[in-house]
This record gives sequence, structure tokens and C-alpha cells, in this order.
Amino acid sequence: MIFAFHPVTFATAPGLLNVTLPGARMPHPLRHLLFIFLLCAGLAFLRAAPALDVHATATPPVIDGVLDDPAWQQAAHSDAFRQIYPAENADPTERTEFWVTYDADYIYVAVRCHDSAGLAGLRAYSMQRDQNNGSDDLLRIVFDSFHRQSDGYYFGLTAAGGKHDGLVQNKDQPNDQWDGLWFGKVTRDAGGWSAEFAIPVKSISFDPANGTWGFDIVRQIRRKQENVRWANLIRAKGVFSLPDTGELRGITGLRQGRGLEFKPFASLTTRSDPSPGEKKTEFKPGLDFVWHATPSLAATLTLNTDFADADVDERQVNLGRFPLFFPEKRSFFTQDASLFTFAGINQDPLPFFSRRIGLGDDGTKVDILGGAKLTGRAGPWTLGLLDVQIDRHAGIDSKNLFVGRVAHQVLAESSFGFIATHGDPRGDYDNTLLGTDFNYTNSHVLGGKTLTARLGVQATDSDLAGGTGSAETLSVNFPNEPLALSLFFSRVDDRFDPALGFVSRNGVTNLHLQAIYNIYPKQAGIIRVGQPFIESDHTDDLHLQPLDGNVWTGFYAETPGGDFTNIWVARHYETYDTPFEIRPGIVIPTGRHNWDDFQIEAGTSRSRTVDTFFRYKTGGYLTGHADFYNWNLGWRPTNQLQFALSTGLRDIRLAEGAFKVRTGTVRASFTFSPDLQVSLLGQYDNISKSLGTNFRIKWTPKPGNDFYFVVNQGYDTSNEGYRPTAGAVSLKGTWTYRF
Repeated sequence: MIFAFHPVTFATAPGLLNVTLPGARMPHPLRHLLFIFLLCAGLAFLRAAPALDVHATATPPVIDGVLDDPAWQQAAHSDAFRQIYPAENADPTERTEFWVTYDADYIYVAVRCHDSAGLAGLRAYSMQRDQNNGSDDLLRIVFDSFHRQSDGYYFGLTAAGGKHDGLVQNKDQPNDQWDGLWFGKVTRDAGGWSAEFAIPVKSISFDPANGTWGFDIVRQIRRKQENVRWANLIRAKGVFSLPDTGELRGITGLRQGRGLEFKPFASLTTRSDPSPGEKKTEFKPGLDFVWHATPSLAATLTLNTDFADADVDERQVNLGRFPLFFPEKRSFFTQDASLFTFAGINQDPLPFFSRRIGLGDDGTKVDILGGAKLTGRAGPWTLGLLDVQIDRHAGIDSKNLFVGRVAHQVLAESSFGFIATHGDPRGDYDNTLLGTDFNYTNSHVLGGKTLTARLGVQATDSDLAGGTGSAETLSVNFPNEPLALSLFFSRVDDRFDPALGFVSRNGVTNLHLQAIYNIYPKQAGIIRVGQPFIESDHTDDLHLQPLDGNVWTGFYAETPGGDFTNIWVARHYETYDTPFEIRPGIVIPTGRHNWDDFQIEAGTSRSRTVDTFFRYKTGGYLTGHADFYNWNLGWRPTNQLQFALSTGLRDIRLAEGAFKVRTGTVRASFTFSPDLQVSLLGQYDNISKSLGTNFRIKWTPKPGNDFYFVVNQGYDTSNEGYRPTAGAVSLKGTWTYRF
């Protein structure tokens, strides 16, 4: 995130404040008070959110990317965009305009992106869904369909036609793991490019009694690294900041039909080396049934759930003492995931981490026999209830797992809530978690700046941990310009055990601090933005005795073309109470280990056909020395064909022994159209000495109907050659029927 601040100077005509009342002259102090009042009122007026009065259309547009439909002639229209980056609230260098209309079944948005350089100025490389790698001209539209400034949706199109979508949660946090059912097309011509969106009202939740929705739109012009927006003109805040959206007014008469949605699916999987209890060939039909009891409240039933279409995890090599965190990628859990968030916690200590359901700690799949979910909003309340039954696995009986989350909106932008979980997928144990949180937000501090403070308290009763435990968290953020500050504090006691959550370490307190200052040179030159920063992270035991700590100090700089460099120095220390075998035969001794290191990274803009990134870190490491290298290369010869290569080397030389960690990832994709994609992924590391490959074809004949052909194959490279290990070939189809 880039932050900046520009002072504003006001001037008044001579005598303007010499207000004369009948029969008397206003006292001098009162004139100043009146000036301050008028100035504040003027600032409030200048910062007022824009609004559009939208009207229904009787002739819906054809979604083909060509803006010649009669519906657009009568639609609400605006071209009042302002530049956000690199200059804040400045005139855009290219014109952008958009139109909005709707009917009972869809919200329609059309955008025209004029470009003075024509086709040569466009960056249109990516047609793949959810591939936002910074290479393309891009449009994003954001809806706050409840107009509560809490959670919403976003939809995007690249100039090549690639779709992007996701949820907005916790007021301004995007979650791109959600995939909605919607329509979008683009066209390109000598004058720029055009985009059309059609968002089915059955794909989103909303309040039918509220005809005003929050709305914003952003255009990213890649070759200039320029962003323009319609509503939110504060550079320190992203387009996802729901408290800063504009308004669409007059949306009435939306129809969700009977609110019924059937999603049957079936998969056929053949495994080359099945694990104990797995079938070599398995046909697995299933069904998701969704009932929209109200436009804002949905009940979901899943039977024989299957995740054959889910993306594979990116490989990570863990050299530390504590578990790694992997994001959720399964659509059943990402749908309405924002309703289960708690106290603004991103990773640790999470009360609910959906990967605990249906996945073992090693990533192996555990069948879900069935489940039910109730999610949505009712007045000031948000609700998320989830109950699933997992199959018997690894000698563990079939288990029932429950998660419940409710929150109530208070004040203007804040909320308090509760969370509860019950069940333990790790074995035949009982486990219960209860938690409460308060989330305070004020987006009007000091003339439009934002301040958030979130407090969470959790308690568990766990058979496996041997009793009750607790965890407390506090986060405070001031994400503004020119100075951005953040604080996160957590305390996790020895017996805190969230069986359906995530905690990396018990019996500790943690304090994380960060300060960033943004500098924008007044004169254009080599550097467009400079960013000095300092960050620290310290972990103590429950008696506040230091255990581990890090302090980073550095400087980030970016050029007008989007190339960048980042340099910092750091001080680290780690305390080992017991010896730790970091590699076979290499044992880190007990005691406190201190070291310093230096890192530099540099990268080129992805708006070019070829981009590259390099990182180098050198210095101490535990009891010795280490050099870390990373290199990435991207190549997009056409808007259909893409290649990416990333390699890493950790050369570690300790007093107890030396070793090297090598990793490599290769990606290749060919996109016939935004609806038909073929991709290949290969991942290797020399610690496991295994090569994993993933070949995937995805075909979407129409939104809601998807077909997948997936081949996962592992190879053992410990000896000469490549010996095939576990592998699976899956064919899956999903269909959507709405009534």
C-alpha cells in the first residue's frame, strides 16, 4: 500500500470575512469562529460522496462489450473520475466514463476507458480468472449492497477479458477466494477499451428495503501506473474501503424468485497409489442446495461434498519450529467467509480456520459426508452458522463439527460479536471454543483519516490440552498518509487449543509494530515515491521474558514506470529452550541466538511483456551465516500464452553443519478464451526431493456450469531419474439451476 499527504492552501478575497450585521460589526474573535465553521462546512461539502440516481431498464443490454445498446442511452452516467495515484485528487490523463442501470434480475454496469495511445497503449495479457498479477489494464467495481460499510462484493475485468471477483470483509479487506456467478465481456479498439458487467441479484445478498447501495469504480492504466476512481479520492485507502464509497440510489423491485438454487456435481477420480482406505477409482456425486430465505439470508445444504476442482497449495519448506499457514481455496468455505471473521485477526490466533474441516494437517483430504450453513444479515445482525459431518479417517471416527458466529452493528461503523466452535477433527476428543470481540472503526478522524481498534477474547475447553485456556488480541491501525501506523498484540496461554482454529505457538505474548512514511517528490524524476519504514516483532513468554524478536529498518522506492527496489537491515534473536533439529544431524542448541542481516530486492513492472524480480539476503543466521536468493521471471508473449518461473536458494552454514534448500516453480498457461483455460504447474524442493505436477483444464460454457479435468502427479527424485509416486486423475462437472 502506498500512502501520501498533500497540504491544502486556502485563500480568501480581501474583506470576505468582514461580515457586517445590522447595526453592529461582528467582533473579531467571532469572525474567526465563523471562518472556521464555514471552512469546515466547505471541506465537508468537498468530501461529500458522489451519488447517482439509477433507473430500471425495460430492455436489458446484450453483454458483449459493445456499448451500443439502447439501455445505456437512458442509464445513469458519470465521467467524474479523479486521479488517485500517482497524484492524489488530480486530473486523470485519460478519460473514463460509466453507466449503471438494472432490471428485476440484474445490475448492469458499462465502462468506457478512452486511451489516447489507442491499441498500442493497452496492456491486455491475462484472460484467466482471478489472475491479478499487475500486468493488465483493469477495471474493478465495488458494491456495498447493504450500505452498512461493513462487507460487500467486487467484480473486475482486465482489458483482455479476464474476470476478477471477491468479497470485501472487515470494511476494507478483499478476499479473492470467492467466485460468483456473473457475466462480463470487453472489446478493444483504436480509441481504448470497453467493458460490460451483468451481476445477477441472485448471486449477492442485499437488503430489499434499502434502495441505496454503496458503489465505487477504479480504473488502472498500467503503462502509466495510474489509478483513477469515481468516489474514494483518498490515496491511503483502497477502492475496497466501504466507508468511502459513493452511492447508487433508487434500486427497487429486485427479484430473487423463489430463492432456490440447486448445484449438482459429480467427479470421477482414479488414483495411481491410493492411501490406506482410499479407493483406486471413485465416482462421487453430490449436491449443494441453497435456499435464500430472504434476499439477505441464505441456507446451504451440502451432500457428499467434493473438492476435486480446488487449486493446489503453493509448496513451502518449513525450517522453523512452528506450523505454517495455508490459505483456504475451497469454494464451499470461501462463500460468505467474511461473516466468520473475528477481531480482525488474519492468521494467529484464529478461532475458526476452515482448513481444519476436510483437510488433515498434512493436506490429505478427509471426506465431508454432509453439511449445513446459514449465513447472512438481518437488520443490524450478521449471522454465520456452519455444521458438517466428516467421514471416518486415519482411525478416527466420523465427527460432527460446528461453528457459530454472530455480530451486531453499533455506533456508526463499529460492531461487537460472539463466536463458538465445537468438535475436534484430530481425534476422539471434546473441544469447545467461545469468544467475543469488539471492532471499532472511525473513518472521519482528523478530517477524513481512518482509525480502527479491535479487541478479541477467546477461551477453549480441550480434552487434548488438558483443560481450559484463553487468548486475547488487540489491534490498532492508523492507515493514513503521510504516516501509517499499526499495532497488534496477542496473548496465548499454555492450554489455549482452538481445534477448529489456528494457533502457531502457545504460552507467549506477541507485539508487532509498524510505521511507514510516504514521500512523493514534487518534481518528477527517477523516484515517484519513497517509503522509509521501521517494523518490529517481539515474542515473550507469559512472564514477559524475551524469547524471539526482529527489527527491520529500510527504504522502498518506486519509479514512474512501476519498477521498484526495497532495501533494509535487520536485527534478530531467537531463544531455544530445547535443542531443535533443523535438518537431520544438524541440531540447534539451547540458548539465545543473535544475528544481523541485510536484504535488497528489485523488480520491474509487470506491465511489460517480460518482467523479473530478484531478492538477496545475507548475514548471520542462528549460530552461523546464510545467503538467501530468489529470482522470478514472467513472460507473456501473447494475451493467451503465459509463462512464469521462480527459484529460491537458502545457503545455510551453521556451526553445527551446513545445508542448502532449493525450491523451484514453473507455471505455464494457455487461455483459449476467458471461458476455457489450460494450465500446468510444477513444484520442486530438494528437502523432500519430490516434484509435484498439476495439469488443469477448466471450461465454463456459461457461468454456473463448470467442467474440470485435473491431473496431479508426484515424482520421487531421490535417486537418478523420476519415479512416479502418488497421483490422481479427476474429471468433475458442476451445474447450477436457479428458481
